[in-house]
Amino acid sequence: MKITILMDNGTEQIFNDVTDYYFAVRQLNPLMSEDKKIAILPETRSYSHGPNIRELIKELSQSLIELQDFLRGQNGNSSK
Repeated sequence: MKITILMDNGTEQIFNDVTDYYFAVRQLNPLMSEDKKIAILPETRSYSHGPNIRELIKELSQSLIELQDFLRGQNGNSSK
């Protein structure tokens, strides 16, 4: 899997052959209290997609092998 990240300055950072990733986002969120005072609190959220991506890659690899076998059969070529 390839992941492309678009940076704030417009440049792209590309990672190839990714099998796991952990994504964390930290941003400042303004909150207004009942007495109309504003507080800025940091908020962090994270996501992990290692097992899901590994399973997806395994399924895609198996499908590719099956497709190659099928196409070899269509061409009458049984060698691998």
